[in-house]
Amino acid sequence: ILLCGDPGVAKSQLLKHITKIAPRAVYTTGKGSSGVGLTAAVIRDPSTGDVTLEGGALVLADKGICCIDEFDKMDEYDQTAIHEVMEQQTVSVAKGGITTTLNARTSILAAANPLLGRYDTKKSAEQNINLPTALLSRFDMTYLLLDSA
Repeated sequence: ILLCGDPGVAKSQLLKHITKIAPRAVYTTGKGSSGVGLTAAVIRDPSTGDVTLEGGALVLADKGICCIDEFDKMDEYDQTAIHEVMEQQTVSVAKGGITTTLNARTSILAAANPLLGRYDTKKSAEQNINLPTALLSRFDMTYLLLDSA
């Protein structure tokens, strides 16, 4: 689900509240998360030299909800990391000698602001939201939250 709308209509508050009431939920921001932080990272232990795999927000939210705020502020590279999760419900990893597939059977609830600050009702959703069409099409539902005052 994608929530898009004017700033100040409590999209972020809604996402934070859902993480409190859902049995399994992870909250992150698009601006502060990298593709690795959303999917998985290979970490080398400095003392032993062993490599381990750490799941990112989408893997940690397996069978739950991953709330991503400021989805429109993500780098294009980081947005492409989400494609596989939204389509296949998995994260494929081939790093540091580790090749595996992790489950990421999560529902994504994302919030985004319009491209020019306020939603222009004369334009389509694709023209208002600063996201590639391929990524927008992976959302089952898009809700507009508009400030009409």
